[in-house]
Amino acid sequence: MNAHQRSLPALAVFLTAIGSAAVMTACGPEKGDPVMPRMDTPATAAAPATRTQPAERRAPPVERHLGRVTGVESIVEAKKPTGAGAVIGGVVGGVVGNQIGDGNGRKVATVVGAVGGGFAGNEIEKRRSEHVVGYRVSVRMDDGDTRTVRVGARDGLQVGDRVRVEGNDLIRL
Repeated sequence: MNAHQRSLPALAVFLTAIGSAAVMTACGPEKGDPVMPRMDTPATAAAPATRTQPAERRAPPVERHLGRVTGVESIVEAKKPTGAGAVIGGVVGGVVGNQIGDGNGRKVATVVGAVGGGFAGNEIEKRRSEHVVGYRVSVRMDDGDTRTVRVGARDGLQVGDRVRVEGNDLIRL
C-alpha cells in the first residue's frame, strides 16, 4: 500500500470532523446567548418577549371523565339445557318421520326424523333459555383512552351519546 492510499482514510476522517464541527457551531446559540438560562435569574429576563395566544384560541381543558359511546354489546347468559327440548323434538321428529314411506324407508325416515328432531329441539331450548344480563359499553374518553363499563340496563344508550363515567356508572349528558 503506498503513502497516497494510506492518507485517503485519514483525510476522510479529518474532513468529517471539520464538517461536523461546522454544523454543530451553526446550531448553537446566537449572539452570545447562554444555552440555558441561569437558575438564579428569572427565565423571563433571558427570554425575548413572545406573543401570547388569545384565550378564545386555547383548547378547552380535557375532562378525564367525559367521553363518547363507541359500542354497546349485550351480555347474554344461557341456562344449561335440561334435555326436555331434545326429548320432545325427538318424539315429534319420529312421529313425522313415521308418516313418510313404507317398509324399510319408513323405518329410516322415523330414525332420521327422531335424530333431527332431537337436535332441533335441543337448539330451540338453548335459545329460549338465553337472556340478557347486562351491557358492555365502550367509551372513547376525551383524553384519548378507551374504557369499558358494564351496566345493568341500556336505558336508551346509543353509539355516539356523550357520557360521564363515574366508577362503573354511566351518566348520559
